Amino acid sequence: MKTELQRVLEAYRAMEPVKDVIHMIKTQFAVDQRWASLEFQAQVLQEVVNDPICDDFAPLRKYTYRFLKSYVDEIEAVHADVDDGLVEALVEFILNAKLVDDALNSEAMHHVSYTVPTADSSVVVTCRVASVFNEVGLKLWEAGWLLAEYVIAHKSDFHGRKALELGAGVGFTGMVLACVCRCNRIVLTDYAPNVMQNLRYNVEINSSKFVCPAEVQTLDWETWQPTDHEDERPDVLLAGDCVYDVAAFPPMMHALQSFLGNDQGSTNQHPQRVAIFAATIRNQKTFQEFLDQLAVHRIDYVDITTSSLEKMGRQLFAYPNRDQIRICRLSRTVESTAQ
Repeated sequence: MKTELQRVLEAYRAMEPVKDVIHMIKTQFAVDQRWASLEFQAQVLQEVVNDPICDDFAPLRKYTYRFLKSYVDEIEAVHADVDDGLVEALVEFILNAKLVDDALNSEAMHHVSYTVPTADSSVVVTCRVASVFNEVGLKLWEAGWLLAEYVIAHKSDFHGRKALELGAGVGFTGMVLACVCRCNRIVLTDYAPNVMQNLRYNVEINSSKFVCPAEVQTLDWETWQPTDHEDERPDVLLAGDCVYDVAAFPPMMHALQSFLGNDQGSTNQHPQRVAIFAATIRNQKTFQEFLDQLAVHRIDYVDITTSSLEKMGRQLFAYPNRDQIRICRLSRTVESTAQ
C-alpha cells in the first residue's frame, strides 16, 4: 500500500544520493516545517529506515548511516527536537564497526531495490550489487536502466517471443522484462563465475514476481551457437552497456553472427530475429569502431533512440547520462547476406 512517503521510500531503496532524498523530504513536507516534527520523524523511521524490503535486502550500511546523520543534522539546524528512535538508530550505526568494514571490503555486497510499473500496479525488483567496484558485472550501469525503461514502454513487442540478454550482469533489465511482459521465456546470460553466482541469486529472490519463465545460463560470446530447435532459439537479443571495450568486439560480433544467421526463416509465426542494444557513448572512437565492425559483418544498424524516448516518456529510474545513451536495433536482411 502506497503512503505519502512512497517517493521518499523508493529513493531510499534505490540508494539515490542522500542529499537528494533529504531535499525531497524537506520540500515535500515543508508546510509548517512538518519534516522536522517528532511525529514525522517517527514516521520516516518506521516507513523508510525500517521498511520490510530493506530489512530483508539491506542497502549499504554506510548509506543508511549517512541518511540518518544528514536527517538529524537538518533537524538540529532548525533547533527542533530529535525523535528518540531516530537517535537510537543513528547511535547503533556509529557503534557498529562493520560500517567501516563494508566501505573497504572488496567482497562486500548490498542491495538496491526499484519500483517497476506493471499492467496492474507495480512490483519491486531487488538487485544485490558490489559495495566496492571490482567487477563490471556486479553493478548497475546507466544503459541497463534505460534498456529496462525501453522494455517497459515496448512490452507488447516482446509478447510471446523468446528473449536472451547478453552480459546481463546483476540481471536488472532481464528481470524487469520478466515482470512486465509475457514472453515465451527470457534467458539471462553472463560468463564470469562470481557474476553468474550473483545473477542466479538475484533471479531467485525476484522470481515470485515474474509473469514469464526466466532462467540463467553461462554464455561465452566466442563459442556460442544458438540451438537449432526453433522452439528454444531466441528471437530477441538484449544488451545494455556492452559496447565499451574494443577488445570485446570480435567475440561480440561472433555472438551477433550466430544469433542473426541469415534470417531467411522469418515468417509471421517466426518473426525476424532482432537485437536491441543500449550503449552509453563514453568514447566516440570506441562507438565508431563498434559501428565499423557491424558494417564489416553486414549487420544492419538503426538508431531508434529518438522514437524510443518519445514513447518511453519521463525517466523512471534515477541514473546519470541519459542523454549520452543510444538505443539501436540490429538485424540482418536477406539482401545484406547475399553473395
